[in-house]
Amino acid sequence: MKTATPTSTPYAKIPKTYAGLMALHLLRPIRDQVDADDASEMIDLLAGHTLNAEQADYLDLLSDLYEKWEHTQFPLSRATGAELLRLALAERNEGAANLAKLLGIDVSLSYRLLRGERQLTATQIRKVADTYGIDPMALLP
Repeated sequence: MKTATPTSTPYAKIPKTYAGLMALHLLRPIRDQVDADDASEMIDLLAGHTLNAEQADYLDLLSDLYEKWEHTQFPLSRATGAELLRLALAERNEGAANLAKLLGIDVSLSYRLLRGERQLTATQIRKVADTYGIDPMALLP
């Protein structure tokens, strides 16, 4: 008998109870990429929907576990603002031209920002943080 997986389960059939969600995907520490992929699928399935309290609690805990694993794999605390910005752009398949358009600056200046040769202004930090979901404090020099 084939068991349901998060991606094969339509949202309407996702359990409404915490116990039901645990039966579908057990909350436990994420130890490898397979665990991370499974958790990510479940997060994607639940995110963006109106959840009841039990579903919201489950999603909060699963997201915390995923974030903890992500930080062990990709320690961004050591990343510079320019590195974070390059990563954010890469995740969206964007580049210096997109950054230049967002900030209303010349493309050559956006390349210097991405190389860390120039620093973002306070106004630019706000735009980048809002657009790419980066903590503004992480973009400070």
